[in-house]
Amino acid sequence: MTPEASATVAQKRQMTHEPYRQILFELQGAGEDAKLAEPLLLDMEQRGELLDRHAALLSLLERHPAPHFVNMLLINDEVKLGIDEVRSYPQYVFFDISSICSVECRFCKYTHEQLPKRNVTLEQVRRLEWLKYVRMLNLTAGTAEAITNPQFIEIFDYLRDTFPHLHITLLTNGRTLHERIQRKLAGRLDALHVSMNASCEESYNQIIARGSWKQFSENMNSMRTTLAGLARPKVSASFVMMRSNLHLALQHLEFAHANGAAFALFHHFYPHYVHDIHGSDPDALRDKFGFEDSLYHEPGRADEVFARVKARGEEMGMELQIPPPFHGTGAHIHFGVRSTTRPPVDCNYPWTSMYFLWGFKSKREEITLCCGLASDIGVHYDHDEIATRDGLFKARNSDVLRAYRRTVNGLTMNPICKMCREVDRFDPSAPYADQRAFYQFNGLPVPPHFDQPTQPYRKRTTTDR
Repeated sequence: MTPEASATVAQKRQMTHEPYRQILFELQGAGEDAKLAEPLLLDMEQRGELLDRHAALLSLLERHPAPHFVNMLLINDEVKLGIDEVRSYPQYVFFDISSICSVECRFCKYTHEQLPKRNVTLEQVRRLEWLKYVRMLNLTAGTAEAITNPQFIEIFDYLRDTFPHLHITLLTNGRTLHERIQRKLAGRLDALHVSMNASCEESYNQIIARGSWKQFSENMNSMRTTLAGLARPKVSASFVMMRSNLHLALQHLEFAHANGAAFALFHHFYPHYVHDIHGSDPDALRDKFGFEDSLYHEPGRADEVFARVKARGEEMGMELQIPPPFHGTGAHIHFGVRSTTRPPVDCNYPWTSMYFLWGFKSKREEITLCCGLASDIGVHYDHDEIATRDGLFKARNSDVLRAYRRTVNGLTMNPICKMCREVDRFDPSAPYADQRAFYQFNGLPVPPHFDQPTQPYRKRTTTDR
């Protein structure tokens, strides 16, 4: 039956099969046009295909011309039913298109020597068969800087033009966010997050190694005018705060606001992971901030400064995210950090999200499932393989990811997910998650990179310094 004929049927008949009525109601609630799913469901009903809810969603997933909302409902069902071998596609995809960063932030695990230098090509992106099912795509998964990819503009243009439904976001350190790129993103990118971390040259040089305040500040100035007044992208900015730069917090807020950010985030850093990655490389570790730099050593001063930031942000009409006060009540542990947000009873990340990034221990392209405590989980992938639907599901239903789905919630919770609900990873005195405990808990082989000292991909040179 053609869509036109189905639409005619939709006008003449009322849907009676309750699972189909509920699916249509939920799709409309999610923002979908009823004209897309209603004729398909009516056609199924007319032909006697009276399926249960789960089977109906699976059928609709393959028939729907824009299936991302159907996929979302399928994910919700799989989470509710605790299905570990999924047939849904990820709702949120974080996809590194480069392993190369343009700076070395001193609070970050990244160094230029740590990983092989690779860029995803436009052709590799074109071959991805499953993006029509995805709702959100971030071109950064946490490894490096997407804009260093020489085909960044071509990749972005292809994604924007081919998948208009995608909510496309980008994280950048700002150094390579030149005006030419800003103009390409203006009105087309949905959300832009700039990891600013500084508001003057002195603080920039203190916190960012091998960067350029001149390039960064010029880009921020042009961003203010290039993106002004546009509905998208929504611009947010973040600042990692330590003992040495806390006195600049209010200045940082003003800088973010002056350069067009509508949302500002202030947060701590994760010294445990930096030391885990670089503990066997004293040269790299010497350039990184340590446990002693954490604001956890000055809780009273931190509370006082962040209270002033909050008050000023409210005066400016800025949306803010700041750490909860150290002295006070009401803080929860949410994804391994202190938060004013109460965590959900059940975590759905192993179903909803996939991060395609570089493993800092394995030095290989690797999938992970969240930005919590699970890391370096050893689910490796090949770009040509995961471009296909079958290849994606081979990785998505790997033994490790299925084990996470079975043990992320409830009474059978694995030790890593349990720590993610109980331990503040930013606290220098907190225990550090031993990832091997997850594999031992689930009877899986421990990836070999956990039993070997982490080494850089290549040795540091004088030029790198």
